[in-house]
Amino acid sequence: MFVQRGPNGTSILYIPSVFISYNGDALDEKTGLLRSNEVLSRAAAELVNLLEPDAHVAHVYTTLGTEQEFFLVDRTMYALRPDLKITGRTLVGQLPPRHQQLEDHYFGRIPSRVMRAISELELECLRLGIPIKTRHNEVAPAQFEVAPIFEEASVAVDHNLLTMDVLHKVAHRHNLRVLYHEKPFKGVNGSGKHCNWAVATDRGENLLDPTVRPETNFRFLVFLLAVLRALQEHAPLLRAAISSSSNEHRLGAQEAPPAIISAFLGDQLNEVLDAIDEDRPLKNFSVPQFQTIKVGGTVLDVKVAGLPHIARDLTDRNRTSPFAFTGNKFEFRA
Repeated sequence: MFVQRGPNGTSILYIPSVFISYNGDALDEKTGLLRSNEVLSRAAAELVNLLEPDAHVAHVYTTLGTEQEFFLVDRTMYALRPDLKITGRTLVGQLPPRHQQLEDHYFGRIPSRVMRAISELELECLRLGIPIKTRHNEVAPAQFEVAPIFEEASVAVDHNLLTMDVLHKVAHRHNLRVLYHEKPFKGVNGSGKHCNWAVATDRGENLLDPTVRPETNFRFLVFLLAVLRALQEHAPLLRAAISSSSNEHRLGAQEAPPAIISAFLGDQLNEVLDAIDEDRPLKNFSVPQFQTIKVGGTVLDVKVAGLPHIARDLTDRNRTSPFAFTGNKFEFRA
């Protein structure tokens, strides 16, 4: 439950609920999430206790960190576009001579007006217990992103929807309009909602943490293979889950990710699994000196005496996979 400020000095109490039929059939998406979480918890806890009899794990839960992308446009300009108001996206128009080719918006400063709005959003989210952590420009002009610290999946979903609602109200106060359509403007990047997903025990242990030597972390390998097997078996279901009419405008088009569901593990984890499959020793690769969530990785020498070497993990920098392993979690790039 949470309390939100209402009009004229009032307060509104919100009670999260589920929507079911008279016969108990799920009529919402929340019920299905809660049911699947319970099934996963029972199966995963049983597996952990089988692998490690002294673990005594009673509950396993999924964690989720959602990256929320959006566009912020001036309300006056928005009001002049009936297509944008009615459909959420532009139906006529032409690309400007300068848009996202130089990525000067992506790597530039957040505009002052937008910064004021997002700062107010962060304050409102803090009052509601939503742990917003990052904010930055995105690739397309007028596109931005905020992301929270990961939470238990059911709570994270509630907080994401609440964040979207709060941002809509805050943007209005700054004479801005927030656009959540996945492809509001043709020819520039659209907005996704990347879901960083992992599995953890009631003792706080991440079951998808490869640790410094994944080849000997049998618990991690078992859960990694279980996720990959589930992805192979249920890829059509995952694809259907993100196949809204609006999202189809961007998936598989001129931007990542592709519309075909696949997994990316990185060179080191691929080598670990290949070595197991072929019953051979591992090839040599760098191993971090200290315990870390980064799998192997390399060191980047920027060749500037005043700058330190930078540790570089082996991750999917080209965004070529919609379901990529990124350190100690999977990122579903919906």
